[in-house]
Amino acid sequence: MEITRKDLIELCDKFLNGEISKEGIENFASNAIFSDDDDWDDEIISDTIFEWDNEEINFPINNVNMELWKKRLNGDEDELLKYNFWNSHIEPQKKICEKFDSLWKPINKKLKIGVSKNLNLDPLNGLRHNSEKGTTGWFIWSGEYSENDDFFEPICAEHLLQIRPEIIDYLGLDVGFRFLIDKNGYEDIWFDKKISKI
Repeated sequence: MEITRKDLIELCDKFLNGEISKEGIENFASNAIFSDDDDWDDEIISDTIFEWDNEEINFPINNVNMELWKKRLNGDEDELLKYNFWNSHIEPQKKICEKFDSLWKPINKKLKIGVSKNLNLDPLNGLRHNSEKGTTGWFIWSGEYSENDDFFEPICAEHLLQIRPEIIDYLGLDVGFRFLIDKNGYEDIWFDKKISKI
């Protein structure tokens, strides 16, 4: 039986609708790989099936990634690396630092960032203070800034990968830098002396 992109897109939809489990996706992939009856002649189909077969060495099977697999199967941009691998953001970080005359000062992805509750809103603001123990010094928020104690919540920097991965491209900026970005490509980056002295 020939496996088509349409077949895999239907599986993506079933997973996203809760009609098939992660184990069901893995079993489908494993059966397809080892079956003498299944066939496909498409690199995207092949990549997807082999990625589904082993999430330990590929991408986690979750809703965010399933939407990305579906996009790729539909012929759209492949963003799985951007949403899953921290190191895919190193070169963009260096380019941004060079463009705005900042030292490239990368952070440890396991350390904490302060974020506001809803990072899906635009625009996004970010500023980098000096780091303290266990933190990166970065604070990121959307909407109106607030001085309330509960405005920022700490999360590990790497969790931004599956929330708003484009933020990571700015996290190599040095202490004292700020940014303002949105999903439409707006970008403003500047150095704020007051922050660097705090």
